Amino acid sequence: MRRLAATALSLACTALLAGPPYLTDDPEPVDLHRWEAFLFATGQSAQGLRSGLGPALEVNYGPFQNAQLQLQVPLAFSGDQDGRHHRGYGDTQLGFKYRFKEETEGAPQLALYPQIQAPTGEAAEGLGAGHWRVFLPLWLQKSLGKWTTYGGGGWWRNPGAGNRDYTQWGWLLQRELREDYSLGAEVFHQGAATQGARPTSTWNLGFEAPLAPHLQVVGSAGRVFQGGSGSQYYIGIRGRT
Repeated sequence: MRRLAATALSLACTALLAGPPYLTDDPEPVDLHRWEAFLFATGQSAQGLRSGLGPALEVNYGPFQNAQLQLQVPLAFSGDQDGRHHRGYGDTQLGFKYRFKEETEGAPQLALYPQIQAPTGEAAEGLGAGHWRVFLPLWLQKSLGKWTTYGGGGWWRNPGAGNRDYTQWGWLLQRELREDYSLGAEVFHQGAATQGARPTSTWNLGFEAPLAPHLQVVGSAGRVFQGGSGSQYYIGIRGRT
């Protein structure tokens, strides 16, 4: 049971760090001195266990050229096979994205995006990891007309009894249909986050669509297809100024 709970919790922590509405992130920061915010909900199921975040808020800001500061503050929830449910404040996340190479005709753009998760959620109730966690990824992106592809991955520092450090990576292909409309598909792989667990691979389909001036609705959903069984979803509203 502990291994299953850890699997569901690790999916929730991955959703906290991801690039909305996907599990895979991209290297593109917000514009200089601009704000971007997401109000969202996300959920996962794994072998009958449920966990997720919602409502949750992510705020991004461009402090200088090619840079982005990130803050995520979530409410979290979890449920087990015995029908017990928990809800409360989850783990807080801080991140700093720096694009050190811009895209050219023959080469992709590249960015580092270290992120820290503070153990502000109650780990005993499945609402947080219970330890400080650090993710160190590299992301790259290349565009060709209305098509964009991006991906990459990195290493997790994941301390705690029974836990283990691990890697994860993802890759996504996205098609712009018209201004502010897009569809995307991704494959995402995560190493085993606990001793005795198995790595998992997930596919997702996602979309972006305008809701109002400066607002978009974004979402994705998919299933684990290797290393276990489960599903996930993300739905949110993005605002930009």
